[in-house]
Amino acid sequence: MKPYFPFLFFGVTLFSQPVENPNNSILNVISSINIIKSKMDTLTTFKTEWVDSLKLVLPCKNVNVPKRSMRLPNAPRDYRNGTHRGIDFFANWGTPVRAVADGVVVRADKNYKEVPAKFRENMLDATTKVGNTPSDIFNSILLGRAIFIDHGFNLISGFRVISIYAHLSHINENIIPGAILKAGSALGKSGNSGMRESTLGLKSGAHLHWELILQTGKDEIYLGKDVSNPELYNMLKHIFK
Repeated sequence: MKPYFPFLFFGVTLFSQPVENPNNSILNVISSINIIKSKMDTLTTFKTEWVDSLKLVLPCKNVNVPKRSMRLPNAPRDYRNGTHRGIDFFANWGTPVRAVADGVVVRADKNYKEVPAKFRENMLDATTKVGNTPSDIFNSILLGRAIFIDHGFNLISGFRVISIYAHLSHINENIIPGAILKAGSALGKSGNSGMRESTLGLKSGAHLHWELILQTGKDEIYLGKDVSNPELYNMLKHIFK
């Protein structure tokens, strides 16, 4: 008999072997790991190239970005065991404050009442015991009268962006959650709410605390996180018109 069947058996055996899924190849797995690692990096590390084309309106007209590191992001805030996430624009009490970009209001503390001085001190004592600034203390006590604006996903590619305007003395009547704003829209006036001076009935120390928060994945990253001076100041100066 001709050696037909062994050949056929061999052919069937070859045909029945599973075809390797290209998604399981070594190169593809390594590539996937690199993509995941890159995504994880973006959650903790701010990159200046993200804001190369970003242009914002100064929140207080003619009040420029300060040069001193203590008024910029990343400055230590020992009194609350935390880190400064924003810019302190030292505008006089009652200086008009405006939106830095188009957006929608998500928070406007029109009914804000200043807390007693002793209560504020007790909250600061809690930050010492915790070892950082808990979000409830920061957002509800230390920011004072504040406005949060949602700028959506188009301001900085790949992120939802919000801006925060804190220590306000007044919020305009039309600034309510859901209000649609244009860049430069009037929001209210600067003050010192949330600060020790305000709890004592004083107007000293007035300024605008402003933040820009980038959200992606499970985390938030503040503008300029871990960027040192003078690179930080030059980046911020470039951003504001």
